Amino acid sequence: MSPDSTPAYARELHDGSPEFYSEPPHFSHPRIPEDIRVPWGWTDLLLLVGLTVLLTFLIAGLAMGAFSLAGVSYTTLTNSTHEQGLFSVVVQVLLDLAILGYLALQIRLRYQEPFWETIGWRDFDTGVIPRWAGCLGLVMLGSVISFLVDIASDWHAPKGPLPIESVLQDPMNALFFMLISVTLAPLVEETIFRGYIYPVIGKAWGAGLGILLTGALFGGLHGFQLWPAYWQIALLILVGIIFTWVRAKAKTVVASYFLHLGYNGFLFVGFLASTHFLKSMPPLH
Repeated sequence: MSPDSTPAYARELHDGSPEFYSEPPHFSHPRIPEDIRVPWGWTDLLLLVGLTVLLTFLIAGLAMGAFSLAGVSYTTLTNSTHEQGLFSVVVQVLLDLAILGYLALQIRLRYQEPFWETIGWRDFDTGVIPRWAGCLGLVMLGSVISFLVDIASDWHAPKGPLPIESVLQDPMNALFFMLISVTLAPLVEETIFRGYIYPVIGKAWGAGLGILLTGALFGGLHGFQLWPAYWQIALLILVGIIFTWVRAKAKTVVASYFLHLGYNGFLFVGFLASTHFLKSMPPLH
């Protein structure tokens, strides 16, 4: 290939001047679908896993220290359903925020890219349908999926209490948990799974396998809340696959976020209705 025929790729620098490449940047290869062209890879995913484990122990230790200063002893914490539920919710919220902050710093400082757009929060193209109508439609679809999963869960109801039920025994903890599930959880989980993890798997093995593996990982990592209810975990894996498929088709995390919001929102409303607005908490199985 002659020098004149060598393709040139450019992007605009912060000062407005163009920067040219004889080959496209590794995260902008033309053979890779645009929505999964990201600068991070498998090494970054391994670092994220290691950091998550480290942060979990660190935050749990700090939270335990804070509870101790507030007069809650270790014995009380391990024997009180109320304290255990509150502790787990606090740790999860702090962990979610810490991981989100880490990803933002990595993308901004290491890769010099805008955080939200690079991690998948791109414009949601709804075609001729108004954007608000498309978003509302996904929320409603998420609610329908949640309803169907709830019905399917009754086919093989768990025989014993599930770990997540300990959080739902106390009205304050339950309300806190459900509020987090419709505010922070969809934002953080969609950013991590559909924004950060899916593009790496999709780049390496194709979008189809990326959708399946990301969905399986999503459901599997929620398994600690439902263990040993295998049927419920399998259903959640299916939900994760659906979320990832919608994100892949729409080419933006915005779509899977609204689907996730509708799914969790239906659970929240259903729980409030079944407990008469937290006046009668469900008993352990």
